[in-house]
Amino acid sequence: MKKNNIITVLDIGSTKVCCCIASSSIDGRIDILGIGNCACFGIKSGVVTNMDYVGKSVVKAVEAAEKMAKLSVKSVYVSVSGKNVRSLIVGMSSDIGGRVIRDEDVTQFFSFRNEENNGCEIVHAIPIMYSLDSLHNIRNPVGMTGQRLTANINFVTVPTVQLNNLLLCISMCHLEPIGVVSSSYASALFAANDEDLRQVVIDCGGETTSIAFIYDGVLCGFDTVPIGGRHITRDIAYGLHISISSAERLKTLHGSAFVSLDDERHSILAPVQEDENVIDLQRIPSSSLNRIIQARAEEILRAVRKKIDESAFYQDFKNSSVTITGGASQLTGMRDFLGEILNKPIKTKETDTYYSAANLRLGGDCSVALGMIKFVRLSKDLRDRNAVFKTSSGKIGFFKKALLWLENNL
Repeated sequence: MKKNNIITVLDIGSTKVCCCIASSSIDGRIDILGIGNCACFGIKSGVVTNMDYVGKSVVKAVEAAEKMAKLSVKSVYVSVSGKNVRSLIVGMSSDIGGRVIRDEDVTQFFSFRNEENNGCEIVHAIPIMYSLDSLHNIRNPVGMTGQRLTANINFVTVPTVQLNNLLLCISMCHLEPIGVVSSSYASALFAANDEDLRQVVIDCGGETTSIAFIYDGVLCGFDTVPIGGRHITRDIAYGLHISISSAERLKTLHGSAFVSLDDERHSILAPVQEDENVIDLQRIPSSSLNRIIQARAEEILRAVRKKIDESAFYQDFKNSSVTITGGASQLTGMRDFLGEILNKPIKTKETDTYYSAANLRLGGDCSVALGMIKFVRLSKDLRDRNAVFKTSSGKIGFFKKALLWLENNL
């Protein structure tokens, strides 16, 4: 196996760190060689709040993945997420003058300067659509001839300080970050399929829920709701007077986004902290747990519906398919609840297209990591593969400057 066939991705979320080591073959097959998960307490909405906590979680996740894969890694692709990661659609045009369009005519669109976007870095520059004179929906205009070339580019940006601290944290773990991928982009890539021309992908994470709009496999834009699965867990802990860890376990084992008629008759055992060292058990009806979950789940999903309705893509995606993914999407009844609110059937993305050499069964909570692997695999053909090295000022990219600083100061 060639060394350059190994792909290592690091999905750093608000609730967990997931490291995934994979190999990719020429025929497109992806084998998951190793995977490591670790709870993370030093991230809030994608922003590093405690370098030490995050660093320890990263090391544990990477070591677990390395042990399973029976190899060591030094370079990783890392995800960025949270409400501060934004999608900005910009229309651009260029006079061609009737000559043949060259590569540089297209790549100039990716050098975006925006005075209003100070303090942010571009991590992706995704061409949504090219138009050449009266011709529209052109995928690749290179080699064509015309008078005027226009394009709509989706620029995905992240605050410089957020990216700075994330890269610094990774580097302090003796890992080299070689690329950055938006978690919304990754989950959209993971869920995208060839059957539906228009798709909406809803990724339910720990602190945020993202809504991505995909047209013919291209990410047109996304938005976020600053509420996620961790908020449900906190509500349970507060409402039942139990610890966060106990609340998470109750949610996973017994929780549902709906309160059913049988919930009043069924009961569950919930741990209660009576004093510093004594934990007792209380028997509560399932309805007490699920009423708490339903209230917050409804808030999240109605906020998602509002974002979709208010989006600039609403008319174009009104009749699109909807796919739900992410860790919080695995909560019993979440898909049905979303379907009821959006008044349409909801799909879930299976991992059948991924093959695991380690015989692993990967669920929706690994959607970002799997999408990152897909991004790296496809990046050879994507024009935005090196967009992370560019800045809105057009000068040497922040990513390169950050790595140079780290090399000289660590």
